Order: sequence, then structure tokens, then C-alpha cells
Amino acid sequence: MKTRILVKEGEYRLAKAFCMDPKIDAQELYCFLTGTDKVSLFMKAEEEVDPETEQKYMELIEKRASRIPLQHITGVQEFMGYSFNVNPDVLIPRQDTETLVSEAAKTIQGTPREKLSFFEKLKGGKEWDVLDLCCGSGAVGISIAKICGNTRVTASDVSEKAVETARVNAKKLRARVKFVTGDMFGPLAGARFDMIVSNPPYIKTNMISILQEEVKDHEPLSALDGGRDGLDFYRRIVDEAADHLKPEGFLLMEIGHDQGEDLRKMLKDSGKYSPAEIIKDLPGRDRVVKCKLK
Repeated sequence: MKTRILVKEGEYRLAKAFCMDPKIDAQELYCFLTGTDKVSLFMKAEEEVDPETEQKYMELIEKRASRIPLQHITGVQEFMGYSFNVNPDVLIPRQDTETLVSEAAKTIQGTPREKLSFFEKLKGGKEWDVLDLCCGSGAVGISIAKICGNTRVTASDVSEKAVETARVNAKKLRARVKFVTGDMFGPLAGARFDMIVSNPPYIKTNMISILQEEVKDHEPLSALDGGRDGLDFYRRIVDEAADHLKPEGFLLMEIGHDQGEDLRKMLKDSGKYSPAEIIKDLPGRDRVVKCKLK
């Protein structure tokens, strides 16, 4: 069978199984199996595929057709231009979350020189202590460490398996990140940071059942379920983050598209933070809430 026909058959089977992006996934699986890229796939479209490769490809297609996420088959996900290892123990990094990283990096890199202390000016800039809370695969904290060289990043998660995955990613990407394991701020007693970033669970409990099968059946529930109204973790963060921020330290959190005003009110009612700014993602939806410690 020719490459073009084989991949088209894969696309057909994935479409029949109601996978969201059958054409893209069919191509990605062929490239993953053969170690090629999409340019090579196009160039070799009329070449014959050997029977063994054909069989292995169809086995991968059947896995994807059973709604196993593409990333759990390939073991990787691209995020902020970096390749992260992923598995069923961690949430698969989404493009939406790149808004959180981009805003954090912009904040870190945008410190006016006149606000630096004498010693910071001698060093060439401020060294930022950053906490990635609920780090999962480590995508957020590691990306910040890679983009912003003037950071000391700590990443924390309650899941030991998630932290182990994040460690592997940090080593793979040669990122300077310290990891701790524990429930929220529990393992961080006495520690203070210039910035806390977090992508906590924020899906309403009763909405879990209507998520895509790839998400509800294959990604960790603990990384999705934000309680009855989706705000349980935000309440804890808003209540406790002030004790772990340096004066005028920043708090940035990813939010659901309909949670902006709830978070703005929550932060205001706490009396601990400056008025919150809501940052939108590329499609124009509320995605990140940002404020400073008073």
C-alpha cells in the first residue's frame, strides 16, 4: 500500500471513531512510527509501505480510535516550543496555558531598571524566585526557567508521579528547577517568592462527565476537578499565597473562560492583593488572572 493511501485509511478510521483531528493525528502517528516529519511524509506519498510498518501503523491507529490521547501514544507534547514527556500521571499541556507562561515571562522581563536595587543593577538585573504551584508535567515552570535566565524556579505538586515526570522533563530540557512534593503550600513553609504561577484544577465536578473521552478517561481526575463550582483550589491559593509572596510579589493563575469575574471578586474580597487584571488568550477568552501583593 502506498504511504498516501495508508495514511488516508488511518484518517478514515479515526474520523469514524469521532476523533477530533483525524487527519492531523493520522499524519502524526505515521511520522512518530517512522521517525520522519511531515515534509518527508509528503515527499514519500507515492512510495510503497512494507507490510510490517503497515501493520504497526494500523495498531497505533486502533489505539487512537479507542480514544487514547495522541500524546499518550507518542509520549510527548509540544509546549512553548519545547518537547515535554507526558503520560497518564500528568495533565497534557494545552496551548491555552501558553498564555500563562507568556504573561509571566513578560512580567519578569519587563522590570524597569530604575526599580532595581544597587546590587541587582551590578548583577545585570533582578533574580526572580518563582513558584510553579500544581506543576504537573512541569511545563509552566520549566518553560519560564528556559525563557527567563534570571529565575530560580521551584515546582510543587501533590502527586509524586507528576513530580517525577516533571524532574525528567527538567533534566531533558536542561532547566534549573527545584522540585518539592506535597499538598499546595504545605511543603513550602517559610518560603517566599517574587512570583507564584499556577494552573490548578478548575473544572466543575458535574462537568467532568461531559468532557471528551480522551480527557475524562485518560487524564488524572485530580488535575481536573476543581470542586462543585470549580473554584476550590483558587480559594486556597488566594487565602494562602500572600504568606508566600515577597512584598509586591505577583500572583498569576490560569482560569476557565467564565471564571474571570469570580476570581477578580475573590481577590478583592481577600483585601491582600492589588486589583486583578484579566488577560485573554489568543481566541479572546479570559484565561489568566494577574495581581500583586499589596
